[in-house]
Amino acid sequence: MLVSDVIGQIEAVAPPCSALEWDNVGLQLGAAGTRCLAVLVCLEVTSAVADEAARVGANLIVSHHPLIFRPLRALRTDLPLGALIERLLADGAAVYVAHTNLDAAARVGTAAALAAALGMGETRPLILEGEIGLGGIGNLPGSPRVELLVEQVRRALRPARVTVVGETQRTVRTLALMPGSGGDAVEAAAAAGADALLCGDLKHHDALDALALGLTVIDATHYATERPVVAKLAAYLRDGLPATVPIIESEAVTDPFASGPADEGGPCRTLPDSP
Repeated sequence: MLVSDVIGQIEAVAPPCSALEWDNVGLQLGAAGTRCLAVLVCLEVTSAVADEAARVGANLIVSHHPLIFRPLRALRTDLPLGALIERLLADGAAVYVAHTNLDAAARVGTAAALAAALGMGETRPLILEGEIGLGGIGNLPGSPRVELLVEQVRRALRPARVTVVGETQRTVRTLALMPGSGGDAVEAAAAAGADALLCGDLKHHDALDALALGLTVIDATHYATERPVVAKLAAYLRDGLPATVPIIESEAVTDPFASGPADEGGPCRTLPDSP
């Protein structure tokens, strides 16, 4: 099986034409005609993921976040991105990216994966940009109060932190989802009749808008709200590709805000209060 066969399987449900205009998706490193030995599916490519790929023998890394996002004016191997690219090339590892086109994938996208992690049934897109649907909205089983939903989110996603804006005692029957950087979906969630929005990267002014609109927002971090897509995409690839090629879910913790021993030694530490 070739790298191009894996790409074809991904693009059957997440075609590059469904990526947003500003995005950079597709094969970013390596050659499509290379024989694929094993696939490592991850949220983003870091040095820890490169170590993992080498350890498990994966010469194709499928990443949600782009390795190369902005145009490169120089390839400096004395800087982090250049050094990572140099290392991946030396290891013979190809990198394929499915970003906003995976967000828009109804079956295996980030919103579908987040909904499944919370036990939600069928959802519909929260935002339509032309023919591209992003996020999700649907009914939440049991219609829990916000405080109980937050505990469910903690158990299902294990986020480094959870921030709640708005009413915490309300019942959440309709939940809007915008995994990743989803704070700008506040107005869309309120307009769609959602009781609450679950997202990451909620900004100050979006939080003020949520309060003004009477919408509760649960920010469970960019990383944790997108992480379920790794398992979702890996399962889809296993179902559609020959079993002779291992499809491996990355176990590397790439959340820059993970902290403390319980989070397996994340790179960020919570400092004690000043005396």
